[in-house]
Amino acid sequence: MSSPADFPYDGPRAAFASLTGSPLWSLPIDAVVAAFVARGWTHRGGRRIPTPYGLGPEVHAFDVPQTGGGVRPFIWIPSYGDILGEETQSATTLRRVFWILWKAGVEAAIVGGNSGVCDPRPHSDPASIQPGDLVLPWSYRTHQEHRGLPGTPYAAPWPRHNLFLDAPFCPALAAQLLPLAQNYEAKGTIRKVHTPETVRAALVQVETVTFETDFDVLMWRAINKMISDIEPGKPPVATLHGDCVNPLLARFLGIHLLYYHLVCNYAQGLGTGEIHETLTGLFLDAYPAMVIDVEGKLAETLTLPHGHASCRCRASLMENPPVFVEAMSGCR
Repeated sequence: MSSPADFPYDGPRAAFASLTGSPLWSLPIDAVVAAFVARGWTHRGGRRIPTPYGLGPEVHAFDVPQTGGGVRPFIWIPSYGDILGEETQSATTLRRVFWILWKAGVEAAIVGGNSGVCDPRPHSDPASIQPGDLVLPWSYRTHQEHRGLPGTPYAAPWPRHNLFLDAPFCPALAAQLLPLAQNYEAKGTIRKVHTPETVRAALVQVETVTFETDFDVLMWRAINKMISDIEPGKPPVATLHGDCVNPLLARFLGIHLLYYHLVCNYAQGLGTGEIHETLTGLFLDAYPAMVIDVEGKLAETLTLPHGHASCRCRASLMENPPVFVEAMSGCR
């Protein structure tokens, strides 16, 4: 039996991909494909891809026309790679998705998510993060499901490498998304666009299979307020509660990760009323057409960072002295 590293991959290959999930949940997979085809893209097919960790998600391959002529291969994996009937964003799901990205040769991945916000500033403050906003996140909270690819050279960084997680979301790619988001802010589709220069927003993936408890979010509110008070000379800290698709493994694989979040509600426990209606309304009405357009434009125009080998997405993986390997059982 072949190892995960040698397991045959028979899916499409592309340098650019999207894993965007919840901002498109009000559109069936076929409707998203049709919307991209309506932009002049060619759909080369989509099917579930076998992986060494089980049957993976659907992977849809497109040829995307470029302004200067020619086409760019592009991959879309629906809903973060989640599979109906299985736990969302579990370690197994993420292994399947990132094994596919690795074997497909992906160098830049787009992930759009929806979230509830926990911002310690009062809701009356127009600078605070509120439902209807788009956020380019600053950092994230590590999660037990953020693991490597067992049976491959990417099982774990240590002992061969140290992997650092400063600037986990590629600033150079975020800068290319920013004007597209600001255009929708000017139209009123988005209330406000937030960047790490204005608020240090951290993604927090839930630890269970549903929303946080009131205590969970009140704890984060206290932590966010404490950090903001301790560092008054820096942008305030807020947390976005929802998805966070393994930035660690993206960085380990050298994939530039462009992450954005669309805020749908105030987080559970903040006493702001009925979450379900607020969340569902934005899911159904406000976001889908905008996301198709923004991600379509990104697929058509996105460029890798200039000198992208020196970007923190690549440069933060640092080689250790060989003796660290020789100190481990199994080295001989």
